[in-house]
Amino acid sequence: MRNLAGAACLSLALLAGGALAQAPFPDHPGLQDPAAIRNATVVERGSLPPQLRVQVDSAVAQTSPDELQRLRQAIDAIPAAARALQARGMNSAWVIAAALDEDGDLTLIAAETI
Repeated sequence: MRNLAGAACLSLALLAGGALAQAPFPDHPGLQDPAAIRNATVVERGSLPPQLRVQVDSAVAQTSPDELQRLRQAIDAIPAAARALQARGMNSAWVIAAALDEDGDLTLIAAETI
């Protein structure tokens, strides 16, 4: 649970200002080398605490379709992310937000439905 809370807080920090796809993807230095991603975790939007969900929704609403497409393309290039999504029966089309922490842990926030 600590990991989820920390990842969610990190997600919000990276999502602030409508920079959803631009800040963490693909310009994030850690994503220049997909092998540097240590772990990928998928969190469904609906499982987030209500306050966090509202903040994520607000940031996502400020994200352009082009930014979201670039985010998903970057995710497709990361084997650990693809495996984490596949294990949940998802693919990058489900992803609405993402964050990468300094330890190489990638958190993908997925929509409930696509």
